[in-house]
Amino acid sequence: MINKVGFIGHPIDLEHLYKMLGPWAFFARKIAPYQLNAMLKNIPPYRLVSVKNIRSAKNALIDCHTIICPLMPTAMVSLDEEFVLKKITQAVKVAERLGAKIVTLGGFTSVVGNEGETVSKRVGVPITSGNTYTAALAIEGILKAAYYMEIDLARATLAVIGATGDIGSICTKVLSKKMQKLNIVARNEERMNVLMREVQHDGRVQVETFKYYKDAVKNADIILAVTSAVSTIIEPENLKPGSIVCDVAIPANIAKEVVNVRNDVFVFEGGLAKLPYQHEIKDRVFNELMPSGSIYGCLAEGMVLAFDGKFENYSIGRGNITEEKINEISKIARKHGLHLADFFCGYRFYSEDDMESIKRNAKRNILSGKFVKR
Repeated sequence: MINKVGFIGHPIDLEHLYKMLGPWAFFARKIAPYQLNAMLKNIPPYRLVSVKNIRSAKNALIDCHTIICPLMPTAMVSLDEEFVLKKITQAVKVAERLGAKIVTLGGFTSVVGNEGETVSKRVGVPITSGNTYTAALAIEGILKAAYYMEIDLARATLAVIGATGDIGSICTKVLSKKMQKLNIVARNEERMNVLMREVQHDGRVQVETFKYYKDAVKNADIILAVTSAVSTIIEPENLKPGSIVCDVAIPANIAKEVVNVRNDVFVFEGGLAKLPYQHEIKDRVFNELMPSGSIYGCLAEGMVLAFDGKFENYSIGRGNITEEKINEISKIARKHGLHLADFFCGYRFYSEDDMESIKRNAKRNILSGKFVKR
């Protein structure tokens, strides 16, 4: 029997929307963006694509149904929450009718309603936000990048933007054990102070809170961005040469802006996974919607759970991700052959030569006291 997983996606930006519309994009491009956004509110969720017989390293097979909740990120954070929740619930029920035994909420659909908890109470199928495996992938990516960039973690400063979110808080707790200094910035000052006290508990890391992003990152060796902002939040000139930027946000808040300007900073889109037989997926629509050669961590978590027959609410509700759950989902993922995607940013992959070039540029620019634009 082939298990089925549902993935609730949404357009990230206009170009992403046009890809979803296929031949209808020709007409959509002629409509003013504000009118198009207004029209999207009246479109019900729909199945975009189904990929069958996705195979794991253990030869478990799943089908994946991608359901589109037709709202842009700006709409999800600005419209009435109940309206958005109804849309997301409708999308989950489409997946449920298609036979999905677990549904993963992608992008901003997992932010509304307490990280999927509200939606889980309105449907008859298990829900996950995918945040646990996304966090695991982000942590693994940062540690791997630090190794390549020859950053000594015990002497390094980590800046976390969006530190009090579900992914941000667990990444902060795990990575703070390896760092000398931690800079955290978040919109909710009360939650930020609670987090600061939690990571300071054993006294191994120096912690400082910041009000402004630019102040938090300017002296950081590693920056992790996990916000639900809908626009770029850091300017390239704020980063020091040789630093690492892991951008887990969807849409990416930092990555593509920085990589086009700085040749002395290692920037990558974090939280991405690769399937063991990803090359077998030939569906053009599915492949165009995913990051090149990889899949979003949120979707990967749903697939991992479906491969393993683990049909239960998994990553839902704020603050429920633990280091133990990260280890659990990582173990299940490895069992089925999923692993960290290759370093990727701005529609390109990094080669070993690229990494060496970034390190050379960083060393030169540190000596000269400036950074070089591309």
